[in-house]
Amino acid sequence: MKTFNKLSAVLMTCLMVVLSGFVFTACNDDNDVDTNQFTGGVKLNVFGPSPVARGGELRFIGSGMNQIQGVTIPGCDEIVDIKVVSPEEIRVTVPQTAQPGLVTLRHANGTITTKTILSYTEPISIEDFSPKTIKAGQELTISGEYLNLINEVIFAEDVVVPAKEFVSQSRSEIKVIVPVEAQTGKFIISDGAEIPNWIYSDEELNVVLPSVENVLDLTDAKPGDEITVTGENLDLVVKVVMPNEDEIDFTVDGDKLTFTLPENASDGAISMVPASGVKVAIATIGVAVPEECVADPATGIWAGDVIKIKGLNMELVTDVIFPNVADAVAPTSKTATEITITVPTGTQSGDIVLNTGSGATVTVPIETLKPENIVYNPSPAALAGNLTISGKNLQNVVKIIFAEETVVEIENPNATDLTIVVPATLPAGDTTVAFELSNGETVSGPNVELTAPECAYATVLPGDDVEIRAGETAVFTVANEDKLTAVKVNGQNVQYILNGTTLIVQIPASAGANSTVTLVSSNGEISYNLAVIPMTHVGMTIWEGIWDCGEWGGNQDLAWGGYDWTQVPEGAKMTLYMTPTVADGEFWCVSLRHGDGWGNIPGLPGQYDTPENGILEVTLTREILDDLIANNGLVVTGYKFVLNKITIEWEISLETVILQNDWECAGWNGNQDLAWGGYDWSTVKAGQILRFYMTPTVPGTEWWCVSLRHGDGWGNIPGLPGQYETPENGLLEVVLTQEVIDDLVAKNGLVITGDGFILNKVTIE
Repeated sequence: MKTFNKLSAVLMTCLMVVLSGFVFTACNDDNDVDTNQFTGGVKLNVFGPSPVARGGELRFIGSGMNQIQGVTIPGCDEIVDIKVVSPEEIRVTVPQTAQPGLVTLRHANGTITTKTILSYTEPISIEDFSPKTIKAGQELTISGEYLNLINEVIFAEDVVVPAKEFVSQSRSEIKVIVPVEAQTGKFIISDGAEIPNWIYSDEELNVVLPSVENVLDLTDAKPGDEITVTGENLDLVVKVVMPNEDEIDFTVDGDKLTFTLPENASDGAISMVPASGVKVAIATIGVAVPEECVADPATGIWAGDVIKIKGLNMELVTDVIFPNVADAVAPTSKTATEITITVPTGTQSGDIVLNTGSGATVTVPIETLKPENIVYNPSPAALAGNLTISGKNLQNVVKIIFAEETVVEIENPNATDLTIVVPATLPAGDTTVAFELSNGETVSGPNVELTAPECAYATVLPGDDVEIRAGETAVFTVANEDKLTAVKVNGQNVQYILNGTTLIVQIPASAGANSTVTLVSSNGEISYNLAVIPMTHVGMTIWEGIWDCGEWGGNQDLAWGGYDWTQVPEGAKMTLYMTPTVADGEFWCVSLRHGDGWGNIPGLPGQYDTPENGILEVTLTREILDDLIANNGLVVTGYKFVLNKITIEWEISLETVILQNDWECAGWNGNQDLAWGGYDWSTVKAGQILRFYMTPTVPGTEWWCVSLRHGDGWGNIPGLPGQYETPENGLLEVVLTQEVIDDLVAKNGLVITGDGFILNKVTIE
């Protein structure tokens, strides 16, 4: 009589009893050896097997093992793909390049190195097996190397065949009868040691299940009806169960299986079960739906992972909807007992929804991969200083959120550590930390203790009741003032006065509504946002005096470096104030030339005859300014006048261009340049105005429209209409409320769509 054993938790219990005789105690990097097992902290008590097979599993047992971030074996790169069995045990697969030597385990606070050298067995390997599809009771041939050292073959799920039950065994081949309890999956060959070497097959062995031609619909059947189904491999069936798990009598005759519906028949699937315990539906009462569904794996999943969903009636699944993903995903493979599916981008923790052709749905819970074992260095951390965050599974972190509202964007995350600058605007003290993942989920981390900055910083900012105007000053109270070396506004150095801890800063006339003040120190810098009332009108006298032009004399005070024409914006107005030296009604004139050779300025007439009231106004176009800059400034000449004054003035536009690209919108395509990190909407304040400048692509008064959406799923923005139809003159102005801003921040920015226009630019004021 052949015997087949099920692995169970008893194996691990026995293993722990015998470990001390087969693996080695380890030491921390400070050589503080503690021989007590499972004492807390991060301690390695035993590891093994040793010798181990390359390609096999190496196990480490101790306390705090779930905090291990990397394992280094001589001859290999650091292994970070670690299987965490429990807080007391981890496992890694030994690479083929592994060499004998000491093994090092890395955690957030240091390393642990084994005392004993890891050695290796002969290179046991599986090269092939046949047949790939097999029926229980048939012979499986496994070919490979050093198979004479194998003492067990373990089939899924944990069905063990010992060597004494092998049909034959040699160095290159094992023949074994597949037990009736075996299921489809990868099998394991094992040397059977106290801590065994396990080598997995590369491919799954497909163990044949009984099957039926069609799953019968018994909606109209009654208790007592005799039911017959036709199928294959029905000799494998050991029981037939009703939806309520009651077993019923049945008979098998070749390809026919017959049973009688019991009195207590209920809606659901009637299943036949082979010795392996895998249920196969043969009939349904009522509307058939997938049943007993579980995801494999159900935790630690991420976009791109391939998972299986196992259960009954799985062939009925048409597609699957993942949490936080709008579009359904079709299975890549499907059988009566399982589907295989690739996890789509954006998937969050929650319930997978399985859709069937009948319209029925079934939910299956999943959990995504989350950051773990978070450690901060330094701790406490200084505001405005560097902070390294170490742990596991950090590769999907896109934002770190301090105190529930202060966000630090992560540009290039990796799995084990992130280095950031702590925002200077946070308060000192115990502070909450959360991690936003690329799929939109937010995970809380341990709190961090924050201390005051080490560089100069503001302890008191101007209050909300203080109006700060461009061109005037702002007052701050600062600490560490002895380290202050410079002050910048919007990246430009400005003048300041430091009187003890009082800092008076000159705000430039060009400062906009949302300005940034940066305190620069010898040991770092800190920036603060400052609300400024902009100066919208700029006027200045660039020349004043009494200069008699006479007959074609020339004033070159504003030429040859006498004035910086590069600071004048396009569209500025220049005004000349003059007094004629001729009698009323007699001829006089003024002529404007550039410095080089007193040549004519493109875009201007050769001379202005008898300007009314002695005042001449000239709008400085881009062409004029470029000429003055390239040809050494302005020369004033003419006939019979005295020049008294020249002024320049212009208006500062509060509009800031945030997008300019002449993008054509047709058929509801979408511009996402201001979404998905393309623009920082957290810097926008309620009351600011968005302006969209557009050119219709339809004739005359024909219909066209623009629609504003947020990034996530191109959904509607609360508080805004679904679309704006035929904006007058191609201009759309939208006043941003706090509700709109919060939605853009939370839902990945602004998408512009619609039909029948070219988007020229977008501004914000």
